[in-house]
Amino acid sequence: MLKALRENAGLSQEQLAVYLGIAVSTLRRWENEGMEPSMTRNQWQLFCQSVGVSFDALPQSLATPAEATA
Repeated sequence: MLKALRENAGLSQEQLAVYLGIAVSTLRRWENEGMEPSMTRNQWQLFCQSVGVSFDALPQSLATPAEATA
């Protein structure tokens, strides 16, 4: 799901990783190995802004309640 959102926004993995302040290898693991993203609330907001999707529109499987309220 993360990969599809990123690609639909026309962003490379490198661009999104820099924007979120994470390593490209971390983003690759999230996208390719199905690892659950562990982002702060601020990073989720940046992610949503960069891909043009509201946080509420993200599937529940992407963000756990703890991450959503952090």
